[in-house]
Amino acid sequence: MKHEDIIATHLQTETKIDDLKNVFQALEVMNKKLIESEKSKSHFLALIRNEFHNPLIGMGSLLKHLYNSLKSKNDEDFELFHLVYMDMLKLNFQLLNIVAAAEVETAILEKNITLFDIKAMIKDINESLLFLLHSRGIKVKKSIECSATIHNDRDKIHTILANLLANAYEYSPIGSEIDIEIFEDDKMLYISIRNVGTDIKDKKSIFDPFYQQRMGFTRIHQGLGLGLSVCKSYIDFLGGNIFITRDGDANVFIASLPLYTNDEQVLFGGELDSFMFD
Repeated sequence: MKHEDIIATHLQTETKIDDLKNVFQALEVMNKKLIESEKSKSHFLALIRNEFHNPLIGMGSLLKHLYNSLKSKNDEDFELFHLVYMDMLKLNFQLLNIVAAAEVETAILEKNITLFDIKAMIKDINESLLFLLHSRGIKVKKSIECSATIHNDRDKIHTILANLLANAYEYSPIGSEIDIEIFEDDKMLYISIRNVGTDIKDKKSIFDPFYQQRMGFTRIHQGLGLGLSVCKSYIDFLGGNIFITRDGDANVFIASLPLYTNDEQVLFGGELDSFMFD
């Protein structure tokens, strides 16, 4: 091999090495920007919670107190206040789902395992979903056979239950009955919610973001279409499972979630496989 060829090859190799170094440096800069971006998203979501959600909680507590005080009068003023209170409950519910969906989309999720009373939780959820229940005459039948206190992520299970119940209340005929069954078996918590309604043909797509069985001009139900997708994402993240089955003229949503006896037994398993909005 000629000296000129050896020198030329050497120079080409050095050039390629320099190019690779430049690529690696560019990747390092991009990685730092991505890390900063993720921190900004997390900070932004925290701001949303503090600046919007917290004031709504305070407002909700005050309005709830006034609502219960005025309920006995049942006059024109109460009717106007009733509309305001229902809209506040609806706004709070939708905002919680928007924040939850944003957390899932940005993969900013943490497990916060605590002890909580699931019976008290169901009562609190039904009060927060009064905007769906007050005019529909729906009967709710509950069967809760589990420990007095549950050891898992309270906030995420609250969101899961709230959305499953909201879905059942929204899509049930007026005056129908909804069955809520919660029990535990072999360190798993099972949640079954049964409501009369149209058969769900696409039992997979219903967990997609913004999915509704009727869209556009044929749409007859309100909502953003985020609730069930948030449910599925949270359940997957907590290491559980959810599916839908048909029982006569009713749809049954069945979810399973792991239970823990203490913090040392918490298994930080399933991370999200993909983003919600892919």
